[in-house]
Parts: sequence; structure tokens; C-alpha cells
Amino acid sequence: MHYYGAKWWKFDFHAHTPISIDYGKGPNQTELQKRTPRDWLLDYMSKEIDCVAVTDHNSGEWVDTLKQELIQMKAENVQGYRNLTVFPGVEITVHGNIHLLAIFDPAETSMHISNLLSRCGYNGTLGDSDDCTDKSFNEVVDIIHQMRGLAIPAHVDAARGLFQEQEGNSLKKCLNANGLLAMQVCDVASQKPQLYQDLKMNLTEVAGSDSHHPESAGSSYTFVKMEIPNLEALRLALHDGDDGIKRSDSTVSDPNDVQARFFIKSIEITEGAKAGRAAPLKVQLSPWLNTIIGGRGSGKSSLIEYMRLPLAKTVGLPKKINEEFKEFSQVRKERGKPGMLTQSTKIRIEMQKDGRSIALTWQDKRIIEEHKNDEGTWVLKDESSNIDSRFPVRIFSQKHLYSLTEDPNHILNIIDQQFDKGAWVEKSESLQTKWLHSRSKQRELIIKLNAIGNLKTELDDIKAKMKIFEESGYKELLEEYQESQLVNEKLNYDLKKVDDLTDSVKTVVVEAPSVIFDSEIFTRLDSDSTVLLQKESEEFSNILQTMGDLLIKLEQYKTQVRNTVDAIPWQKLRASQEQKYSEFVQRLESSGEKNPNAYGNLVTKRRELEQRLNETAVLEEQIKLQKEESNKIYQEIELHEVELRTKRVDIIKEWQGDDPNVNIHLKVMGDLENAESTFRSIIRKSGKEFAKDIIERDEDDKPEKGILFELSEATTNLWDKRKEIIKKIIEADDRNNNNFGKMFVNHLSALKKNSPEDIDRLVVWYPEDKIILKLVNANNKEEDIETGSAGQRTAAMLSLMLLLDDSPIIIDQPEEDLDTKRITDLVVTGLRNFKAKQQIIIITHNPNIPVNGAAENIIQMNFAGGQIQKQISGALQKTDVREAICEVMEGGKEALDKRYFRISKALEQ
Repeated sequence: MHYYGAKWWKFDFHAHTPISIDYGKGPNQTELQKRTPRDWLLDYMSKEIDCVAVTDHNSGEWVDTLKQELIQMKAENVQGYRNLTVFPGVEITVHGNIHLLAIFDPAETSMHISNLLSRCGYNGTLGDSDDCTDKSFNEVVDIIHQMRGLAIPAHVDAARGLFQEQEGNSLKKCLNANGLLAMQVCDVASQKPQLYQDLKMNLTEVAGSDSHHPESAGSSYTFVKMEIPNLEALRLALHDGDDGIKRSDSTVSDPNDVQARFFIKSIEITEGAKAGRAAPLKVQLSPWLNTIIGGRGSGKSSLIEYMRLPLAKTVGLPKKINEEFKEFSQVRKERGKPGMLTQSTKIRIEMQKDGRSIALTWQDKRIIEEHKNDEGTWVLKDESSNIDSRFPVRIFSQKHLYSLTEDPNHILNIIDQQFDKGAWVEKSESLQTKWLHSRSKQRELIIKLNAIGNLKTELDDIKAKMKIFEESGYKELLEEYQESQLVNEKLNYDLKKVDDLTDSVKTVVVEAPSVIFDSEIFTRLDSDSTVLLQKESEEFSNILQTMGDLLIKLEQYKTQVRNTVDAIPWQKLRASQEQKYSEFVQRLESSGEKNPNAYGNLVTKRRELEQRLNETAVLEEQIKLQKEESNKIYQEIELHEVELRTKRVDIIKEWQGDDPNVNIHLKVMGDLENAESTFRSIIRKSGKEFAKDIIERDEDDKPEKGILFELSEATTNLWDKRKEIIKKIIEADDRNNNNFGKMFVNHLSALKKNSPEDIDRLVVWYPEDKIILKLVNANNKEEDIETGSAGQRTAAMLSLMLLLDDSPIIIDQPEEDLDTKRITDLVVTGLRNFKAKQQIIIITHNPNIPVNGAAENIIQMNFAGGQIQKQISGALQKTDVREAICEVMEGGKEALDKRYFRISKALEQ
């Protein structure tokens, strides 16, 4: 992957070639001494070493040979070739038998090494350590630095190393050599001499293989942070120590491995009002710390505002920030009017997320998403509506940070973005829907059960009417008549079954083919096939004959069984009962009865009512089960709400960590404004009605009474307090007002009667939480954040935002209202710590941020010709980048001199 600005290079600081007399020492040394420069280079390439210092014993003979071979290998596209930078160097045997590495810029030659050895007074065998320099250790160090090289004591903790060969005043003198930045340490756990510790020395410790054999090539190396491998970059990295150097034996992973990291690669603006008109304005970014610098009005902040559009970071902004962004995001109507867009503005952001290359392009108020496939082609994806949650980039300005302290609940949204709040909301809505459905179904069952009580009364009325008939002596007659009718209906029903079966068989016989396998086409078959098919055809004809016979029998049986039923003795009894019933009806009619069939209807109605009354037990069981279901859902809802608060508290604890500047407290269900608005929405009263019952405020608009005030003031058993308040509301009626006003009680009663679903919603109503921020003073005591200065509040929020998560964070001029010491103590320290886990983009005019923050990528913006332009970009090792810091940032040179005090003169050259 290509990185803009500095990245980490695998650097072997100590390597020998066959020119060293002890190269390949062992049984096959003679053979190994014959290894070619190409073989030697491939040894390091196979180990994926990026830079190697060629440090033969008192010789630089192979330097030019290796450099020339690299050129040839690249031209020939040799198998196994990869880019490798050769740093000319030498391992000098210094007076006192101390080995000292001298490393020079890749542009230097073998002749440069020869001149060094000559100046140091080495007269021994080239490639051997059979002599030492005339010059002392300190003098050789001075000569190396005069020749623009780096002096690094070799394997200080091993034979011929500084710590092994020197002690006392001699060691002290060596350690005080001018310009020493680093030393090669073989064992990172080795104990340093007491003198080294007493002098409070802190030389950067580098690793090198000291390889004399192909198998050990690149076996020990150091990650060095550089943009382009050269001596100037190496010098800066060694000066930076931990921020510029990582030993392979102290690093568990490749610091360049950002596949799992989410970061922005670039932003490109086309046809903006003041950017990208003549040609697109494109700014490439590093996965680590980027600082965007420029003078006032250079457009550096506008770059960030443009980024909000494709990243969908345009909603939920604090009021002041939102107003400013609205002006920015307008299409400019004419010169001098607000707006940084045109009708043709296109803003494209390319990023890395989940190991994929993704691009978001904003144009004409739409965001288009593209993914790069394995062939390197951008593939269009469906338009997405959840860009903000899928790509959680944080964008803050100093004003934004300050406004967060004025309305801390914006922080609640940020906290919720640390987990899948969308999934939580989805489940919450699902539970709410289940709850309302369950409660509705429960009410339906209760209504049915209540209706059964009316059926009992109706049944009693019917029984009373029937009693009149029964006491008239006709009860037995009517019962016999009803029974005979039921028997007759059953007889006719069974006879119809016989009729239906006969008709079905008749249909099959009539519709069946008379013959099969009887066609001229079968005459073409062979005789054996014809015989077999003829046999089957005859069998089929036999079956049809059998079915025809069966149909005749069924027709006969149909007549027979009907005659039998009509002739059974019971038919005479039925006819007699029907005759008696007919005479009974005639007598009723003659006696003045208006409805001679009333008793029959009453009998039928009674049977229906009794059947429905038998459902009572079933309904009661259903209601019981439904109540249990409702209670279960209610418990799930409460646990789900508790889970949300638990997640928030855990995130706050993890997020805040040991931050000494500000404490975050979560007041569960403590947002009174949210509580009042949501409560009133449920009870359908959005004004100020029932204020004394709901929430009453004093003259200063401070809450002092009401159920919501009681809930917000609860400090223990908060969840039980909410239930208690809801129960008090639901149970209030005209007989027991529960200390509520009459108008409020009447309104609640009307809700229960006319819209009980509102009461259901109230039962599972949970007010939103409230974030409370407290500044921590010098005495480690909490103070309300409102009491702090603008600088204190901004600094507190900035330190908090840097602890947020691993997503990219963009901060616009955080140094506003902060003094230099606070910037150094808070901002810079935070940046250096957190860039290791996330991408940081800082717009700044304070030089301490890019310099002391050791920014991997520094971008200078400029405004010229009516357009925002990118002037230069890169790491501090580049001269034009350092010049830009000095020119456009007040105190830039001072910041560079203080940071790189040990090499500031070298940087000026």
C-alpha cells in the first residue's frame, strides 16, 4: 500500500558483505565468500528489508558495486526483486578497540567511505579489524558528523562494544561525544552501565543483524519512520526515539499494517466555489497524524467543511456550528454572497475500511458509494442512506468542542455511536410493537369475557320463556320431535353419502377410455412388444368390466338402502311425532300464540348460548396466558433499557480512562426536557397543561415540583421510582386522585377510556439520559464545567474526543483559546499517543502540533487566484515542509529548534 508522508521502513543497521574477512565464517566460508552482489541483495530482499546499512569492517568497497547492481536488477526485472535502499556505511575499529558504525546518505559512494577512513587514521587491512584508528572515539565521531554522516556505537552490549570495552571516565568521555543520537543494542533487556544511567543518557536503541552469513541477513532490524529513505530522514527518526524508531524485537506487529484500520486516503474537490475550478483540488492523507497548515484565509478549514458532505456529517450539529455550515454549503448565487458550492460541485473521498478501498462521492445532494475490486476497478454500489453510521468519522472545530460543553447531551450521541445503537433501537421498536399488540389482544379477550356475562342474562330469559311452554305439558312432545328430526337428518346425510359414491364411480366409468394401446402407430412394433401390450389392454378391459359391474351393484344398493331406511319401523314413530307436533302447533296458533315456532327457536338459541358460555374457561385461560406474555415483554423492555444504560456507562469508563481533565457522569433518565416532551406527547398535551402535576418551574425556570422532577431527583432505586410514578398515574381516578389535580385525573380517565393504547405506551416510557460534565481542578476536585474558562472547557473536550474510539478524527484549530503549555501538555501528548491507533487530521496554525506531534504528513494550503490550493505536503524530513512551518506558522523555527535541538544546525544546512 502506498502511504503519503512518512511510513515505517525495515532497516538493518549493521550488515557485512563478502569484503569483510570474516564473512561466511564456518565450514563453507570459501564458498560463501564467492557470493555475488546480486545474491547478497536478494538475501535481504527475500527478508523484505527496505533499507540496509552496508557496514563492512573498515571498508566501503562494495557500496558502489551494490548500488550499481540494484539498478541492473530493476532494469532486468529480476525474480525476487523488491525496492531496497543501500545506505553506505562502515564499521570502524576505533582506538581502544571499539567498533563504531558510520552511516551516510544513499547518495554517497565508496570513495566517501575511503576518505572517512583516511581522515580517521585507519591504516589496517580493508575488510579486517587488524588495526584501529589513530583518532580517538570522540574524534572519529566528530569526523563522521563533519562528513554529514551518523555515528552509531556498534553492539554496545557485546564484544568490541562501547559498554564492554570502556568504563569509568573513559566511558563517560565517549558518551559525551558531540551529536550521538543512537547506539546498536543486541539484547534489549541487557543492563546498561550505572554510569550511563547516572548521566541520564537516553540514546535511541537500534537493532541490526550484524550479519556475516546469508541465513542471518535481516534477522534483526529496526522500523524507521521516514517518507523517503535518506540520511536526513534517518537523523530525524533517531532523534524522535520511540516515535521514529521501533525495534523488531520489541514490536509485535508491523506498524505499517493498517489493513484493519479505518482511515481516509484522500479528498478531491471539483468545481467548488473557491476550490477545484481550474483543476481538481486533491489532498492525500496518511493513516496516522496529518496536520494541515496555512496562513489565515488559506482555506485549510474549508477543506474540512467540504468533507462533511460525502461523509454525511451534516446533521446533529450544535446550533452555532449548524448555522455556519448552512452558509458554507449553499450554492453561491453571486460574488460576495455566502456559499462554497456551485451547481456542479463534486466532492470525492477515498478511504480504507475493513480492508477494502471505498469511495464516497457527493454531487447534487446525493452520495454515491464505490468499492475497488480485486482488479483495481471502481464498482458502483447502491445508494446508501446510513453513511453517517457506517463511516463514523469525527469532525470537531474549537467552537464545536466548546459548544459540546454547553450542551453535553451531544456527547450522548457520540457515546451511542460506539456500539450498534441502530440494532438496539430496532430491537426496542420491535419490543414496543409486541407490547402494544399483546396489550391490545389482552383487552380484546377481556371484552369477549365481559360480553359472556350478558349472555348468561340472555340465557336466563330464554329459559324462562321455555318454561312457559314446558309447564303447558308440551315439553316431552317437543323434545321427542327435536330428537326425531336430528335422527332423520343423520339418516338423510348417510344416504347422501351413498348417492355421492355412486355418482363418483359412475363418472369414472363413463369418462374412462374404452380401450388402450389400440392405434395404427402400434402396428410398427415388433411382435413380442405387440403381444405384451395386447395383454395389458385386455387386463384394462377386464378392470373396466369389473367397474361396470360394481356400478350396477351400487345403483341397486342405492335403491335398496333407501327403501330399507324408508321401511324401518322407526319411520312410523317419526311420522307419528311429526303429526303430533303439527297438531301442537295448530293448537298454539288457535290459542293466540303469535309465534308457533317460538319454542323451537328458543331451544336452538339456548343450545347456541350454552355452547358460547362453555368458552368462558377457554377465554379466562387465554387472558391468563396473554397477561403472562405481556409481563414477559415488559420485563424484556426494561432489561433492554437497562442494557442501554450499562453500555453507556461502560463506554464512558473505557472512554474516559485516566483523563485528569474532565469527568463524565451519566444521569440515567435525567434529561428533564426530553422527559417532559415525550411524556406530554404520550398523554397528547404538548402545552403547559397540568404543570403542577407534571413539572412545575420557579421564576428562574428551575424545576421544583411534579412527577418528572421527583424522578429526576431520585438517587437510588431509580427504576423502581419510575414504576411507582407510572402506577400512581394509572391508578388515579375520581375516587382516589393520588394527590393529582382534578383536571389531570379527568384527562387520564378519558385516555384510559378512549385511547388505552396511550396508557400502554406510558407503561413502557423511559426518559432519555443526561450527560453531566465536571472539570477536575488542581486539587483533584470536581467543578461544574460551566465555571471553567473557554480554554479549559475546550481542552477538556479535546482530551475526551481523542479517547473516543479508533475511527478517524478531524479537529479544526484545537489550539484556539489554549496557551502553548496546554497545547504541549494536552494536545501534542494526546496526538502522539492516539495516532498509533487511529487516523488524526488536525487543521492548525500552531507549529507545536505538527512538530512536537511528529506528524507523518504535513500539508500546506494556500489561497491564490481566488482558489484554495495545496502548496506542499510531506514529512518533516523534507526541507520545503520545514520551511513552510517556519514561514506560515508563528514560532515555527523556534518549535523546530526546540524539538530537534541536537540536530537543528544540521537541518539548516
